[in-house]
Amino acid sequence: MRRRRNLVAAAALAGTLVAAAVPAFGASSPKRTIEVVDDSFAPAKATIRKGTLVMFKWSDLNYQTHDVKLTSAPHGVKKYTSPAGTTGIAFRKRFSVAGTYKFVCTYHASIMTLTLRVKH
Repeated sequence: MRRRRNLVAAAALAGTLVAAAVPAFGASSPKRTIEVVDDSFAPAKATIRKGTLVMFKWSDLNYQTHDVKLTSAPHGVKKYTSPAGTTGIAFRKRFSVAGTYKFVCTYHASIMTLTLRVKH
Protein backbone atom coordinates (compact mmCIF):
# COMPACT_ATOMS: atom_id res chain seq x y z
CA MET A 1 0.00 0.00 0.00
CA ARG A 2 2.85 2.37 0.86
CA ARG A 3 4.52 1.67 -2.48
CA ARG A 4 1.31 2.48 -4.35
CA ARG A 5 0.97 5.76 -2.43
CA ASN A 6 4.57 6.66 -3.34
CA LEU A 7 3.92 5.89 -7.02
CA VAL A 8 0.78 8.07 -7.00
CA ALA A 9 2.71 10.90 -5.34
CA ALA A 10 5.56 10.56 -7.87
CA ALA A 11 3.10 10.60 -10.78
CA ALA A 12 1.40 13.70 -9.40
CA LEU A 13 4.74 15.45 -8.98
CA ALA A 14 5.82 14.51 -12.51
CA GLY A 15 2.55 15.86 -13.90
CA THR A 16 3.06 19.13 -12.03
CA LEU A 17 6.61 19.48 -13.38
CA VAL A 18 5.49 18.81 -16.95
CA ALA A 19 2.63 21.31 -16.64
CA ALA A 20 5.03 23.96 -15.33
CA ALA A 21 7.46 23.42 -18.21
CA VAL A 22 4.86 23.62 -20.99
CA PRO A 23 3.29 27.03 -21.65
CA ALA A 24 -0.47 27.19 -21.33
CA PHE A 25 -2.52 26.99 -24.50
CA GLY A 26 -2.87 30.48 -25.93
CA ALA A 27 0.08 31.81 -23.95
CA SER A 28 0.86 35.35 -24.98
CA SER A 29 3.69 36.23 -27.32
CA PRO A 30 6.42 38.75 -26.47
CA LYS A 31 5.25 42.36 -26.17
CA ARG A 32 7.03 45.70 -26.42
CA THR A 33 5.79 49.26 -25.90
CA ILE A 34 7.07 52.24 -27.88
CA GLU A 35 6.04 55.58 -26.41
CA VAL A 36 4.91 58.29 -28.83
CA VAL A 37 5.88 61.52 -27.08
CA ASP A 38 6.22 65.12 -28.23
CA ASP A 39 9.08 65.20 -30.75
CA SER A 40 10.34 61.62 -30.26
CA PHE A 41 9.69 57.93 -30.03
CA ALA A 42 10.91 56.32 -26.83
CA PRO A 43 13.08 54.44 -27.45
CA ALA A 44 14.18 55.73 -30.86
CA LYS A 45 15.93 52.42 -31.61
CA ALA A 46 14.87 48.95 -30.49
CA THR A 47 15.49 45.30 -31.27
CA ILE A 48 12.75 42.71 -30.87
CA ARG A 49 12.20 39.04 -31.69
CA LYS A 50 10.09 37.91 -34.61
CA GLY A 51 6.45 37.53 -33.51
CA THR A 52 6.58 40.38 -30.98
CA LEU A 53 3.46 42.51 -30.57
CA VAL A 54 4.44 46.18 -30.41
CA MET A 55 2.11 48.73 -28.88
CA PHE A 56 2.71 52.32 -29.94
CA LYS A 57 1.29 54.32 -27.04
CA TRP A 58 0.73 58.07 -27.12
CA SER A 59 1.81 59.90 -23.96
CA ASP A 60 -0.87 61.55 -21.86
CA LEU A 61 1.43 64.60 -21.65
CA ASN A 62 1.50 65.33 -25.41
CA TYR A 63 0.48 68.74 -26.72
CA GLN A 64 1.20 68.00 -30.38
CA THR A 65 -0.47 65.70 -32.92
CA HIS A 66 1.48 62.57 -33.87
CA ASP A 67 1.16 59.47 -36.00
CA VAL A 68 3.36 56.47 -36.78
CA LYS A 69 4.15 55.90 -40.45
CA LEU A 70 6.11 52.89 -41.68
CA THR A 71 8.48 54.27 -44.35
CA SER A 72 10.86 51.34 -44.89
CA ALA A 73 10.41 47.62 -44.27
CA PRO A 74 11.59 44.19 -45.45
CA HIS A 75 10.42 43.10 -48.89
CA GLY A 76 6.76 42.12 -48.97
CA VAL A 77 5.70 44.01 -45.83
CA LYS A 78 2.83 46.40 -46.52
CA LYS A 79 3.42 49.97 -45.34
CA TYR A 80 0.87 51.67 -43.09
CA THR A 81 0.15 54.79 -41.07
CA SER A 82 -1.49 54.81 -37.65
CA PRO A 83 -4.36 57.07 -36.67
CA ALA A 84 -3.19 60.57 -35.73
CA GLY A 85 -3.84 62.27 -32.43
CA THR A 86 -2.46 63.93 -29.34
CA THR A 87 -3.21 61.57 -26.44
CA GLY A 88 -5.10 58.40 -25.64
CA ILE A 89 -4.10 56.38 -28.71
CA ALA A 90 -2.72 52.85 -28.63
CA PHE A 91 -1.82 51.34 -31.99
CA ARG A 92 -0.69 47.68 -32.14
CA LYS A 93 1.25 45.76 -34.77
CA ARG A 94 2.77 42.27 -34.71
CA PHE A 95 6.15 41.92 -36.43
CA SER A 96 6.43 38.52 -38.09
CA VAL A 97 9.07 39.26 -40.76
CA ALA A 98 12.70 39.69 -39.70
CA GLY A 99 14.53 42.79 -40.86
CA THR A 100 14.78 46.53 -40.28
CA TYR A 101 11.72 48.76 -40.07
CA LYS A 102 11.89 52.56 -40.16
CA PHE A 103 9.13 54.84 -38.92
CA VAL A 104 8.47 58.57 -38.78
CA CYS A 105 5.82 60.84 -37.39
CA THR A 106 4.57 62.58 -40.53
CA TYR A 107 4.02 65.80 -38.54
CA HIS A 108 7.65 65.87 -37.31
CA ALA A 109 9.49 63.68 -39.84
CA SER A 110 12.82 65.51 -39.61
CA ILE A 111 13.22 64.89 -35.86
CA MET A 112 10.84 62.08 -34.89
CA THR A 113 12.16 58.77 -36.22
CA LEU A 114 12.23 55.18 -35.03
CA THR A 115 14.31 52.21 -36.19
CA LEU A 116 13.01 48.81 -35.18
CA ARG A 117 15.12 45.70 -35.84
CA VAL A 118 13.30 42.37 -35.86
CA LYS A 119 15.51 39.33 -35.27
CA HIS A 120 14.72 35.67 -36.04
